[in-house]
Amino acid sequence: MFWRYTLFEAKLLIKNRKIWFITAFLLLFYLLFFMYNQQEQPPSLADQKRQDVGMVYAAFDHLDLLRHDLPEVAEVYDYVTQISSLVGMQVWNIGRGSDSEQYIEDGLKANELRLKVHELGNEGIPEHLIVPREEILKENALLHYIRDNELPIESDSFATNHFITKALNAMTGILFLVVFLIAGNELLVFEQRHRTVMKGFPLSFMKRIISKVLTYFVFLYSLLLVGFYIGTIYADKKLNAGEFEFPVLIYKDGGFIAVSTGEYLLNVFLGLALVAIVILLLSILLNMLFKNAFANVLIGIGIFLLPDLMMAAGINATFLDPIKSIDIANVLSGDLAVQLGNDAIDYGYAMMSLGIIAVLLVGVIFAINKFQYQRTPKHSPLEKAF
Repeated sequence: MFWRYTLFEAKLLIKNRKIWFITAFLLLFYLLFFMYNQQEQPPSLADQKRQDVGMVYAAFDHLDLLRHDLPEVAEVYDYVTQISSLVGMQVWNIGRGSDSEQYIEDGLKANELRLKVHELGNEGIPEHLIVPREEILKENALLHYIRDNELPIESDSFATNHFITKALNAMTGILFLVVFLIAGNELLVFEQRHRTVMKGFPLSFMKRIISKVLTYFVFLYSLLLVGFYIGTIYADKKLNAGEFEFPVLIYKDGGFIAVSTGEYLLNVFLGLALVAIVILLLSILLNMLFKNAFANVLIGIGIFLLPDLMMAAGINATFLDPIKSIDIANVLSGDLAVQLGNDAIDYGYAMMSLGIIAVLLVGVIFAINKFQYQRTPKHSPLEKAF
């Protein structure tokens, strides 16, 4: 019975014109995104290091004017002198030297000295020339990963990381939320309004809910994966962004670690799968409470924006932070932890929060249905609330 009902739901889904639009959107989003951004080329590692050299030399010149008058600046000046030499050698090793091992060693030494400069309070260095501590730790994670995996110091994977992470950041969060809210805004309302032939089908309410969520999830998530695959094929052919071995930085346990692009994508799409299930369950609950497709979308967006509104009002509501976990790309990048001022928000925190939310939604849906069913008049026992 369950699979016959699921097959019927799938047929209804495919015939829904709203789903046709969402299908086209999910299939073409990444392709159009890569086409639109194909003229944007990320800076190469060599360009980044040349920029670092310019900043170090500017700080060096500024400190040279102050070190004779301010004794506390002299120690910082000595460190920056060593940093300038090491960064200059990195530029040489990227270009003519082509010595990956030396490049990594010089980078790790330079970052160790930069951290010592931070301990001294960056005395005498203008604020715009200070390398943030987070950026130093990020580069250290990358350098260790490159050394451990024996990767080249120049790689097309920089382009891959740039385009892939930018595309996923564009999709996750509120856009992903809106797409799935629109797709699921009539999960129960449609059946109530049209009174399909399956209305009296001998299947429990919770099994029907599982069937609906499963059908929509498999269909929409498959479209998401196929659309991403189409986009990556285009990126590989047109943007020369086909390497997936080079690392991507993710935020974990209050710090940054480097993982391969493939592992990053696995984390993102596992997270999006759980997010999709949570949104579909939320759509079911909102349908039960308000029986209105438009309310489903508006209230869903309002719930997602609630932590931002509380923060804007100056109210510290950390208990609402798990709601923002649906923005899985920003969770992985650490941007969400910075935005909300909560160092605990990482991938593990987000997945656990989403899992708990999913369980709570199932519990609330079951409880509401049980309550409504008990209130059904005795003279019409076959008439169900949903």
